[in-house]
Amino acid sequence: MIQINIGDHRPIDPRWQPMPRAERAVLDWARHRARWIARNLSSADAYFKRLPFQKTLTALVADSSLWLSYEDNPGRYGATSIRNFRDIVISSHAFDKGRWVVLATLIHELAHVGGAPGFNDSAEQAVLACGLGRRDELIRGRDDPKTPYEPGIFGMSLKPDRETAVV
Repeated sequence: MIQINIGDHRPIDPRWQPMPRAERAVLDWARHRARWIARNLSSADAYFKRLPFQKTLTALVADSSLWLSYEDNPGRYGATSIRNFRDIVISSHAFDKGRWVVLATLIHELAHVGGAPGFNDSAEQAVLACGLGRRDELIRGRDDPKTPYEPGIFGMSLKPDRETAVV
C-alpha cells in the first residue's frame, strides 16, 4: 500500500515534511477509502487505465514505492513530483477542508502518477470517476460544495523549478 512518510523517507522536494501525527489518521482513512473505491467502483479502475501510464487505481493504491508527505501550504491541496512520480504531498489546505477533500486530493494526485497531464482537467475527472462528485458538476461547470470534486481545477501548473506538479 502507498506509504505515509513518518520520518522514514526523504522526499524529492526538501520542503515536504513527514506527516504530522495529528494528520495521520485522516490520511490513513483516505488511503483505505481509496482502496475501497478501487475494489468497488469499476469506473475508477477503468478511468485510471485510460491514462497515459495505463495503471489502474488498484495498482496505484497497492504500490508501496509511492510516498505521501505533508506541507504546510494554505495555497494548494497537494502536488506530485514530476521528476520521479513517486513522491506526493498533501497540503495543510486539504486537511483543513476535511477527510473527503484529503481523499479527493489523494485520488487527484494518483491520477498524475498515472500520467494525467496538467494542461487539462483529467486529474480532477479521476475524482469524478471515483464517485466523489456529481456528473452535472462537470457538465454545468458549477461546483457543488457538498462534494469534494471541483470542476474548476485543471490538474497542475508547473513551478519555476519545473519538477513538481502543483494543485
